[in-house]
Amino acid sequence: MSTLTKVLIAIAAGVVALILVGVLVFSSLFGASSTASGGAIPATDYMILSKEGVSNKVRVEGTIQPGEIRSVTTHLTSPISAVNVAVGDRVEMGQTLATIDTSTLQGELDTQRVQLEGAVTTAQTALKAAQTAYDQHNQGINNGTNPEILAALAAQRTAAEQLTQANNSLATARTLRDQAAAEGADLTALNADLAAAESAQRLAAGAKSDADSGVSTARNAASTQLATLEAELGNARTSLTSAERARDQALTSLQEDIDGATITSPINGVVMTVAKPGAPATGPVVTIGDDSKLTITSSVRESDLPKVKEGNKVTFTAGSSGTKEYTGTVTSVASIADSAQQAGSEAAGTAVSGVGTGSSPTFTVTIEVTGDREGLYLGSSVKANIITAEETDSLAVPVDAVYTNDLGAKSVVVAVPQDGGNYVLEERTVETGLANDIDIAITGGELAEGDMVLTYGENYRYRVGETVTLDAGVSYGW
Repeated sequence: MSTLTKVLIAIAAGVVALILVGVLVFSSLFGASSTASGGAIPATDYMILSKEGVSNKVRVEGTIQPGEIRSVTTHLTSPISAVNVAVGDRVEMGQTLATIDTSTLQGELDTQRVQLEGAVTTAQTALKAAQTAYDQHNQGINNGTNPEILAALAAQRTAAEQLTQANNSLATARTLRDQAAAEGADLTALNADLAAAESAQRLAAGAKSDADSGVSTARNAASTQLATLEAELGNARTSLTSAERARDQALTSLQEDIDGATITSPINGVVMTVAKPGAPATGPVVTIGDDSKLTITSSVRESDLPKVKEGNKVTFTAGSSGTKEYTGTVTSVASIADSAQQAGSEAAGTAVSGVGTGSSPTFTVTIEVTGDREGLYLGSSVKANIITAEETDSLAVPVDAVYTNDLGAKSVVVAVPQDGGNYVLEERTVETGLANDIDIAITGGELAEGDMVLTYGENYRYRVGETVTLDAGVSYGW
């Protein structure tokens, strides 16, 4: 054998080896070795097409919570004397939950009652005295028995009598002088008597005028005094009213505190927390959850926020119920990041985790549970899928089943049944719709419900036209 022949044989052997290696690599990469199973397609590589629909989902986690949580508190700070319920108990509106120690309040009520009743009694006595003084003074004015007015009137009468006498004496002195003058007698003494009578009359007239003024002054003074007594009477009434109001308000408030020492449930629900007996009632004594409506509080990432809307359907499973699937509806989506809400409660300029630190913010989403609730418990953890888009009445295949053929058309590989239990691989063009990370909707093309679709289209596109068999077992999606 010549050297050239040996070289050619070696080259040929190398090419054959390379071809074998390529076949093995291709087979291992695409899982389509016909020699390994005599042309059989593994059960995991095909599926029977059905109208399962396709949906886009945002996966979240959360906790089952009651639709409403009410913290039952009291303004009393006395120790809790007794708690009548335990966590997990179901209670009804108006049911007694706990009682507060009222011994100190009762002692204060008794002390306050004595003090405040005494103040009312004092005010009543003052009012009675003011009323008596006013009535007596008013009667004195009305029936003419007021001492000051009586004295002024007496002085006025005396002055009037003295003025009358002075007027008479003056008239007599004038008459005598006039008679003496007519008789030509000496008038010296009579003129002196007349001058004295005139002076006395003037004094009496002045005294009478003063007495008249004294009566007016006495009457005005009596009226002024009556007004003063009336004001004092009004003040006494006001003082009594204030004393009674202060008494009623203080005693009523203390009594309400004592009555309010019995704490009752404001709603129907389940007891979630209770305080310890003996501790001061400075916080929630009992927390009640209204589980007539259940909610799930969760958070979504900022990148998912635009997809999630109020009204989105939700499916979820709970840790307390295994694989059972429940339904819900998104009822609210926060417009402020959770970390931003936290930052709002911090002092300005203080760094808060998730704000300005490069971390990805999250947004709170509230989901209301709908439909069956059997097996759900408050506090249970859930894993939920928020359905942001769906095509419910469409054929669905795995995303990997669809590929783009040499003509640029989206296609799948279908196993068409033949006689004898064999199948021929055919390429079918399709139109696609909604897709997610796993499935894609088939909205048109050459597929129909019941077709046998190869789940890895790119792997099998080069075997189109082959006759194959399908391995028994559980196929994709079944």
